[in-house]
This record gives sequence, structure tokens and C-alpha cells, in this order.
Amino acid sequence: MRSELAGVTNATPPRQRPEAGRARPTMRGLVEHRLLLAGLHLLVILGLLASFAASVVASRYFTRGVETGEAGPAIPYTDLNPLGINTFLQDEPDPEMVRRSLDMIAAAGFTYIRQPFFWYEIEPQPDVYWDYKWNVSTWEKYDRIVELANARGLEIIARLDKPPRWAREGQPNLDQFPDGPPTRIEDYADFVATVVSRYRGKIRYVQIWNEPNLQGEWGGQPIDPAAFTELLKAAYLAAKQANPDVVVLMPGLAPTDQTGPANLSDLLFLQGMYDAGAADYFDIATAMVYGYGYSPYDRRVGFERNNFSRVIQLREIMVRNGDADKPIWAVEYAWVSLPEGWQGRPSVWGEPVSEEDQARYLYQGYLRAQREWPWMGVMCVWYFRWPIPPDDPVNWPDPTRGFAIVNWDFTPRLAYDVLARARPVLDRAWTGLYLAGSRYLHHDGGWRSDEGDTGPLLRPQQAGETLRIPFAGPRLDLLISGPGQGFAVTIDGVPPAGLPRDEQGRAVVRADAAGLARVTVASGLDDGPHVAELTALAGGDSSAALAGFAVVRRSPVAQALPLVFGAIGVALALNLASLGLNLRHPPAPPVGRGSR
Repeated sequence: MRSELAGVTNATPPRQRPEAGRARPTMRGLVEHRLLLAGLHLLVILGLLASFAASVVASRYFTRGVETGEAGPAIPYTDLNPLGINTFLQDEPDPEMVRRSLDMIAAAGFTYIRQPFFWYEIEPQPDVYWDYKWNVSTWEKYDRIVELANARGLEIIARLDKPPRWAREGQPNLDQFPDGPPTRIEDYADFVATVVSRYRGKIRYVQIWNEPNLQGEWGGQPIDPAAFTELLKAAYLAAKQANPDVVVLMPGLAPTDQTGPANLSDLLFLQGMYDAGAADYFDIATAMVYGYGYSPYDRRVGFERNNFSRVIQLREIMVRNGDADKPIWAVEYAWVSLPEGWQGRPSVWGEPVSEEDQARYLYQGYLRAQREWPWMGVMCVWYFRWPIPPDDPVNWPDPTRGFAIVNWDFTPRLAYDVLARARPVLDRAWTGLYLAGSRYLHHDGGWRSDEGDTGPLLRPQQAGETLRIPFAGPRLDLLISGPGQGFAVTIDGVPPAGLPRDEQGRAVVRADAAGLARVTVASGLDDGPHVAELTALAGGDSSAALAGFAVVRRSPVAQALPLVFGAIGVALALNLASLGLNLRHPPAPPVGRGSR
């Protein structure tokens, strides 16, 4: 028995073979697994950060310069037909050609013409307004232009520049640079006052000088925003003294990236004007908006970038200098289109576009401005008709003729035909805030104008009076001054959803409390033309008053970006949390073959 026990005690147990898949992890495998997890998390985090950066860039690209109408002031001289056009009617020797031009312009739905009133033609000698060569008043052809334009309901923007030689006496290079500042500022101020006085009640808008940021318009002298501001100040004060109701436009500034001394960027020049105190001496800022061959939806913005979006930078300069309440008018607005096989001089305004693109871009540019820039007013197409025949031996190679929307023989180009159908869409309230004095509040005289604590008001004189608002955009807000009975509302003849109904089933807005209330009456509409109609529920002091309205449009990109940023933020937070958890409590790596 003892020997048997000894055999059992001393016996060597059989070797246990490791089960498949149960090998112990090695230190090396554990480290490699941690590094792999950390690397994967870091790659995801870097991707999310790159996506966030790309979204920020996209946000800046798609929303720079865009205003929604949810905030901001009501900007004057923007609730008007934006269709304007440049003319050279002073170069038409035949009065019939002037009539024909203005007939076509009015028929196409334009309201504004930007027309030169050249100083050297009107006042060839000091205080002399007579052309001794032709024995005629120098005012005669300009008087005709004014009378014919007024008769057709066209507003004139009088461009006042091109000095006579006598006004620049004593300056160098007069033959090389005939256009430049006057020797005596007072001489130009007197000319401006004379024009404004003569056409008081007939011309409301005057533009002071043109392109003073180019050496060709500044007598070949170094460009000087401060010196020009002195000229602007004198002209502005003279114009207002001659007619306090005249509206003064600053000069159009040529878009350029040059930094002087010969030519100076429009951006630098405008800032120089503000630095010199120019803000008090113009009512409307101006820009020259050229497409340079690019689509109006080219949203790239930069100092050296010339395109439709360049005007955004001018607006930003105005805002930085406390001038956000003023509008911008595009005094020149164009894409050049030259025929195939053009043998003349090349375009200096970017790549020429086809006639089809010229027409499409002009219309789309108006639409973009109406939708996104409530600070933009009139945009004057450059230009109606080139008054020089195409076979002229001197001027035939001039590519400037490629801007015209009507040929020399008055046959319309495609751009004329497209814009002639545009006014019903464009001439309505687009994005922005509009006060009770707006021309887009249409009624038959049953609403009286009052003045409230917050500004002008419109109040119905009796129940049942109606008021119409032609607008375009997905949302309409009303500014109602209470207390008093409100209004029944329809949009395109249909009561909008979301408003309370009265006993007759009408959608109504009310102002039960005193003060100003902003009420959204319709949202989610098609981003196109609509007509709102308000019917007064009461009249006189029993009724609330209308203080204004706002058209609100948030771009799809602007609405989507917060969701994108939120999704990226959540994903980033989850990945950071997962990375931290795995570094602190790493899971066991996949089991491989262990060491024996």
C-alpha cells in the first residue's frame, strides 16, 4: 500500500495543452492595440476639425454681406424700382433719336437714367451758357432731355463732371489729362448750384464727379481722397442751398486693386474719404458693379478680386465707419459681350460673355441684390446704346460698345428683351425693413398718415379699408402700433396659416397692448412674388396703426450651418469621450498566440 501511494505521489502530471484562442495577451500587443485605438480616434477628430474649419469657410463664403431682414434699420432710397440705365443722350444730334431712346427705356420698365451733364459743354466760359459756334444756348439739348424724360415718368440721375479748360487754368498736363479737379473748388460748386437750381422739381438726384480714384479723372495728379472730399463738401453744400430736397450721390469709384499714386483702389479711396470727414456730404453711396466675366453668384470676396460681389467690401467699410443707414446705388452695372471674332481692342473688364449670358447675368444680379442686400437701391445698367456707328473709322475697335443692350440701329439685344420683362418681379418689397411711408404700401386713400413715437404710421379711416403689399420672399412680418383693432390678412388671396381666426373665419392680427409689436403673419412661402392684403377691422382711433413691415429671407445655407456645426460638435465630443475612456480602461486586445 505504501509503495502504491508513493507511486501516486511522485507521478508527473500530464502537460496541459492551452486551449485554442485562450493565449495570454503580451505587453507588446496591448501597447499596439492602445496606439491603434488612439490613432483611429485622432484621425476621426482631425477629420471633424477639418470639417468644422471647412464649414466656417463655407459659412463666410455663402453669407458674407447677406442680410436677412430680421434686424437692421429701414434704409432710405431702397424701396424703389431697381431698374436704371446709363444714357449718352447729349451726344445725339437728332432730337428724334433722344425721343426714341427714352421711349424704349420707359417701355422696358426702367425708372432711372444716369445721364451726364458735362460742365465743359454747359459753361464753356465763366458764367457763359451760350454756344457761339452754333449760336444756341448750351442748355438747349439738356433742357430737351429733361423735359422728354419727365414726360415719360423717368427720373434723372445727373452726373456732374468733365470740367472746362478755363476751370483748370494753371494746372500741368491739360492736354494729356483734360479731366481733373478745378483750380478753384468754388467754380465747381457754383456749377452744381446752377444745375440744381435750373432743374429744381425736375431732377432730384445729382452725382458729384466721377471716378476720382483714377488719374485720368484727376488730372494725372496723385490720387487724394482728402482733396476730393473738400470738393465733395463744397458741391454738397451748394446743392442743398440751391434745393434742400435734392439727393446727392457720391461719385462712382472705379473698381481696382491699385494702391497709388496713379490709381487707387476704390476700397482704399472710400476709407480715405471717411477719414477726411466725407460721411456728412453725401446721401447715397455708389459703386461700379462689373461682373468681369464671372457669374453674379460668384461669392469670392477679396481686395484683388473684381466681380459682382466686390461691392460687399464697400458696404463693410460703410458699416465700420458708422454709415450703415445709407444705401448704395450701383451707378454702373454690367457684363461686356463682344461678337465672335472680335477684331478690336481686348476687353479690360474681364472675359467677354455671350449675349445669352449677359442677359442672364444682368437679371440674376438684380435678383441676388434684391434677395440678399437690403442696402442696395437702384442699379444702372451700363448702358443703353452706344451713340457712335459701328463702322466709325476711329471708334470701331472700342470694346465699350459691347456693354450696350440696344444696337446702334435700335434693334434690341437679348439683354434688353430679358430686362423688359423683369419689372413685375423686381419692383416689389424684397428682403428688408420698410416703414409706413414706403411706396410699397398701396391703398386707395382710405388710410391717413400719422406720426407716432416710433415714426410714421398709417391708420385706416374706417372699417373695411384695404391695403396691399407687393413683396417677394418666404416670410412677412407686420409692425403694428397699438392699442386698437387689428387687420384681417390674406396672402395671394388666401388666409395664412398660423394666425387666429375671427367669427367670420378670417385670419387676423391684433394689437391689444400699447406700443409697437412685430408680428409674423406668414412664413414658409415660396421665395418669389406675393401680394399681402390687409383689411381694417375698425377705423380711426379704434384701429391699430401700421408702422411698417419686413420681408425676411434666411438663406438655406445659413439655416443649415447651425445644424452642421451642432452635428460636428456632438461627434467631436463623443470621440473625445471615447478616446479618454479607452485610454483609461482599454479593452483586452484580440487574443493571438502567446509564448510557451
